[in-house]
Amino acid sequence: MPIRAVGFDIDGTLYPAAALYQKLIGKSLPKLRFLIAFGRVRRELRALLTSTEYRDRGIQGIEELHRFQSELVAKRLGADQERVHNEIEAFFYTASVAPFATIAPYPGVAALLDQLRAKGYKLGALSDFPCDKKVELLGLANKFDVTMTSEETGLVKPDRASFDLLAQRLGVRNDELLYVGNSEPYDVKGALGAGMRAALISKNLSVRTAAEYTFFDFSRLGEYIESRNGN
Repeated sequence: MPIRAVGFDIDGTLYPAAALYQKLIGKSLPKLRFLIAFGRVRRELRALLTSTEYRDRGIQGIEELHRFQSELVAKRLGADQERVHNEIEAFFYTASVAPFATIAPYPGVAALLDQLRAKGYKLGALSDFPCDKKVELLGLANKFDVTMTSEETGLVKPDRASFDLLAQRLGVRNDELLYVGNSEPYDVKGALGAGMRAALISKNLSVRTAAEYTFFDFSRLGEYIESRNGN
């Protein structure tokens, strides 16, 4: 089956995650307990994907997911839910985005996107966090046909809902889309679970993965995609 579309994770895939951590460390240290609680809740949200009780709640959209997320963090901290909600929104959805103005994508990212667009591939960005502003600040605006967050579906990766929605918005079948990410359990597992193809970006090219291709050089990724289509 030829590849007609390519989807990309954002964080740790299009830019080195360490670059963001370095810029946020000063703001993060005073909030360490809060950040640890939030990280645990994000993992809990993934674990809940297999819970019938959780899925029966029918959480829809970003706002409902954020409210539920705040509820879980507030319980862990023994704090007021509204205050925790405002703090999460301010840090994770505002303050953590501003540093992208001074973060550069991995070498070759922009060139690859331009190359793929010129050859007629549909391009999408799918992140667990809202990514429109990140894409813009990374200098990659207007290079994607679709940018979206899994939070729109009320279910984070690796649930297939956001992967299905990405393919739908790009106008391709799931098995015509190659999804590129840096996480085996979230990106690779999520894409394959949705009947897509998957590529993994990793410095360790011999890492064990279910992805069909592992790379660290974006020019190599372009060559691979073309080779799969007989070009």
